[in-house]
Formats: sequence, C-alpha cells, structure tokens
Amino acid sequence: MGRGPWGVADLVDQCVLIVGVGREGAAMATRLLSMSSPPRIIALDGAQGPHIEDFRHTVGGAIDVVVCEPGSPLPEVCAEATVAVMSPGIPVTGDLHRSIRELSIPLTSGSALFVSDHHARVVGVTGSKGKSTTTTLIHALLEGSGVNAKLGGNMGIPLQGLDPAEYYALELSSYQCHYLEVSPDVVGLTALFPEHLDWHGSSDAYYDDKLSIVAHNPRVVVANADDEILVRELTQRYPHLPVTWVGHGHEWHLEPDGDESWLCRGDQKLFHTSQSRILGRHNHQNLLIAVATATATGRVDDTALAGVLAKFEGLAHRLERISDPSGVVFVNDSLATNPQAGAAALRSLHSPGMVWIVGGHDRGVDYQPLVDQVVVSRPRHILGLPASGGKLLGLFRAALEEAGASHEVLLEEVLDMAVAVTRARELAGPGDYVLMSPAAPSFGQYRDYRHRAEEFRSWIEKTLPKETV
Repeated sequence: MGRGPWGVADLVDQCVLIVGVGREGAAMATRLLSMSSPPRIIALDGAQGPHIEDFRHTVGGAIDVVVCEPGSPLPEVCAEATVAVMSPGIPVTGDLHRSIRELSIPLTSGSALFVSDHHARVVGVTGSKGKSTTTTLIHALLEGSGVNAKLGGNMGIPLQGLDPAEYYALELSSYQCHYLEVSPDVVGLTALFPEHLDWHGSSDAYYDDKLSIVAHNPRVVVANADDEILVRELTQRYPHLPVTWVGHGHEWHLEPDGDESWLCRGDQKLFHTSQSRILGRHNHQNLLIAVATATATGRVDDTALAGVLAKFEGLAHRLERISDPSGVVFVNDSLATNPQAGAAALRSLHSPGMVWIVGGHDRGVDYQPLVDQVVVSRPRHILGLPASGGKLLGLFRAALEEAGASHEVLLEEVLDMAVAVTRARELAGPGDYVLMSPAAPSFGQYRDYRHRAEEFRSWIEKTLPKETV
C-alpha cells in the first residue's frame, strides 16, 4: 500500500468502495456515515436481492447501490474509488474480487480496520473448529472479572457495529484474517484443517490466511498443542514466534480423572470438568484454551474462573444436551458441518446402545477422519440421512469389515429426520446417547443448521412415548 495499516480515520479523504452490502457492508457504511466528515461512498454487490433494499433502509437512502452480475464488467463509477472495503462473502477466487483488484486500489475490510484501530484491546480467536465456544467463554471470563468487554466477529456481530468497550473478544474467520494488517494483542488458535477451499483456492492459501492473524507481532499467541496440523503449519510459517502451547506435556494441560479431567496450569488444578455443563473432551480443551488466552490479557480475576466456567452453557447446536423424560439423552450437534467436527463428537460420547444420526449435504470433502473415528468408537447404531448418509454408510461398512468389527455396528439408511428420531427411540434405552452430529452442511433439506436442529427437537417431542408424557 505504500503506507501504514489502514484505520477508519484514514478513509475520510478517500472515495470508499464498499463491496458486499450484507450485514458487514451495512455496518461499515453506518460507521462511515457517523463520522463528522463522511467520505464519499460507493456500494457494490454481486447480485440483486432483498439484501440490497435492507442496506438502503439501513443507511437511510444516503448511499445508492450498484450491482455487478457474474460475468459483467464493473459499473464505471467503481473506477472512481480509491480504496475498497471488502465483505467476507466476496471470495478472493471470484470474478468480482478479480475485477476490483484490476482497479489497482488498496483492499481492506471492516474487520481489518477495526483490529487496526483497537488492536491493543483485542483478543482475537480463530480456528477451523472451536473458535465460537472459545471466544464466547473468553468474553464471559472478562465480564466475570468486571471488565467492560464486547463480543463480536464471525458469529454474526459485525465489528464496525460494536459499542465502545475496555476490551474486545473477537471471533475471526479465515476470510476476516485474510485482510489483517495488524495482529490482535492476544491471539488464540483452536484447530486447523482445510476448509472453505472455494473461497481461498487451496489448502495452503487457507492456512496462510488463517494464520495471518499472527503475522504482525501479537504480544501473546496461545495455541492448541494437541492439533497436529496446527502445530505443523504454525511452526513452519512462523518458526521464531513465541507460543504458549496448551495440551499434553505443557504448562496448560488437561489432567485425566476417570471420564472427566482437571483444567490445569502447571501443578495448579483450576477446574474439574464434572462441574461444567459442556460435553466432550475437545470442548474441555477449548475451555482450557479460553482460560489461557483470557489470562494472557492480564484482565482476568483468577478467583472468578471457577464460577464463570461452571455457569458457562456453551453455544446452541454444539453438543447441546436435550433433556427427555424417557431417560434417553438426546444431543444436538447440528453445527458439526464437517467430518472433523463429527469425529470430535464421536470421541466425546459413548453409551452401550448409542445411536448416531449422520449425513447432510455432500460437498465432496475427505471423509477419512470420520471413517477412522467410527472404527475406533464403534457406536452401536448409525443412521444415515440424505444426501451423504448412504455414501457414508458404505465407507463405514468397508472400514468396519476390514477391522473385523462389522458385527459391532448396525448401519441403517433413513429417509429424513422424522424417521431417524423415530428409529432412534426404538433403538436407544435409558442412559443411551442419541447424537445428531451430521458431519455435513444442511443445504438441501434445511434452510440452515438452526432449521435442522429445530426439526430434531420437534421430532423428539412428537415421538415422546405416551407413558412418559
């Protein structure tokens, strides 16, 4: 850029092209319009839709929107822009991004501008899974210590819309990390595996973008030592970066205690997971990463730790326990939208008559991590949902036969969620888990993962045995 990192104040004398007029773009426009001397703003989107009217309503008609349909040239007015603020939904591999690059103007984002302006008071968390839970707990730990903290980022809270605060706990996606020119003061890294390759173009580009959060000298980096890919990629790209590792053999670690664990810092036992409302060892690891990361801010009251951890309920749709008078333990893990998340759920839960409901949109990913975990965990019943359920059952069957364990797992393809839950009630007994962890996105049958979870809950209620009502 030939200049230092961009902040919002640097846009005053610019002609700003806001690319993407969803929530992020609307928050950016609102922030710029609130300035005493707002810059000239051009808003651009890649498709017509109701979101454009929503944007116009949000900005009160102060900014018009131009549209560049796929395959069309940029509207001429875009050539007048001197800087582009990109929304996360605009992939770097797409035609629209390519056309904007050809303008030869600087590219930034609302998230990058926010972190540049507030980095000394920002803890930023990223990872291929676990980042939402970790960020939300960091925020709870800060608030529980009396800090005026705000939560925002990839969970649907645009950073440019956040109110002023003493500290900010931010969940940052790979898309948001791509444009960062300044690192947060404290960084937490939860896990790493290839994701969103259609946006980034390759797994290597994804790793580059994800880990660029540490590229600009953060004061503290906390990372999951038990994630092999994260350890490898982080140390290869940043070999001289000081890292506070969390995991086996390190100061911050989980000490097993039967089916539960202690969250430990050195010899100090901080919290016993039996007191937590959060299921799953991988989630307990995320709790520990959150505690280590929050502690690194220097703003956490150690005496508040246990109380905050005991009250923390986690996030909806992530290994969420659903009470049922039959004694069957239903678990909603609808946010498990990839094989790695499904495998983590399988590692976390076990019961003699466990039923696992799996399957969803098939986006052609590598299912091997899931297959390997099935061979290890061997849940008693697996019910396969469309569209990937049949394919997955075939992969599981072949792997179990090779392991000589095909008789231990009963595989059954089901038509929809209604059939899956009805069948699960027939198979599971009191104390058994019925885990809905699809390991796939919800496209096709459902609007989103929330809709899928609603269907799961609805059929749990509809199939409740009459004698328990």
